[in-house]
Amino acid sequence: MNKYKSYAKINLGLEVLGKRTDGFHEISTIISKINLYDEITFLSSDINSVHQEGINQENNIVFRILNFMTDKYKTNNKLSIKVLKNIPYSSGMGGGSSNAATTIEAVNQIFKLNLDSKEKFDIALKFGSDIPFFLSNSSANISGRGDIIKFIKNPSIKHIVIFHFKHEIYEKTKQIFNNNLKFTDGMKQKELLEKINSNEIIKGPLFNGLENSALGLFKNLKEMKYKLESLGIKDLSMSGAGPTYYSIQNSEENCNKVKSLVDSSGLDILAIKAQLL
Repeated sequence: MNKYKSYAKINLGLEVLGKRTDGFHEISTIISKINLYDEITFLSSDINSVHQEGINQENNIVFRILNFMTDKYKTNNKLSIKVLKNIPYSSGMGGGSSNAATTIEAVNQIFKLNLDSKEKFDIALKFGSDIPFFLSNSSANISGRGDIIKFIKNPSIKHIVIFHFKHEIYEKTKQIFNNNLKFTDGMKQKELLEKINSNEIIKGPLFNGLENSALGLFKNLKEMKYKLESLGIKDLSMSGAGPTYYSIQNSEENCNKVKSLVDSSGLDILAIKAQLL
């Protein structure tokens, strides 16, 4: 049995620069991994299978990558995979992409395929623009359709509190991008990168070019944000395509206060303390 941790991410700002001819969008974002993770267990088996609550096996990206790799590299055995979720579904924290990248790493190691970084990257890109980032252990400045990755030092951020509420939107990320009508020039991300390189303390809120689109599509998201702000949490930043927000804090004590405030508010919001890896 092999067990792996599959870490979530947050976007430290995000800009949509325009729409590409291939149907994707040109973006600029800074992404960091956080210590919230799913647990994925791999067992030797006669057939490939993936067990994950809340998602059909055939629709699971982990299952598709598993089949692709065992077919491509003609492995003698197959794998039975169990995914225990702690990262909320469709939250803007990259849970599915992280699970996909972890599967690529695990299959490579378990079957001793000795794939180099480019081979793993190419597999990742076949299945999603966000996946290659999760093959790394560093923060990164991401551009292109998500496939241009420049690794950077970790930002001077000690603690964050994440806020997530349950929602249902079919093909969430695609809809959020297509609903966005405003593009920016990438300067906000360049300025943030300069602050990171200068070891400046990073404070929120951080600009996310998809936020207005998300506020328009997610039912009750605008109301939830307002209620969080009414509790005194004013520095809310949205991660990815949402609907998750987070607040940057300078101490664990402040994180505990903010989490307790939300937990006792009666709001149907999951508050999670986290740190950058």
